[in-house]
Amino acid sequence: MDSDILGKVVAISIGLFVAAIILPTALVTMAGANLTGVNPAVITILQVLLPVLAVIAVAMYFLKD
Repeated sequence: MDSDILGKVVAISIGLFVAAIILPTALVTMAGANLTGVNPAVITILQVLLPVLAVIAVAMYFLKD
């Protein structure tokens, strides 16, 4: 039981550490992105659908039994 909780804490810590390393670079890259010439359907998927699916995935992860 305790090792299960410890495993989750370690996994969350590693995930937050990786996010802290990757997130600043990703934000700078996205801020400098140029979407001219990109298909409007692809832009819709990247800017609307993908974040909605990410929120649903996080909610399902935390709400499962």
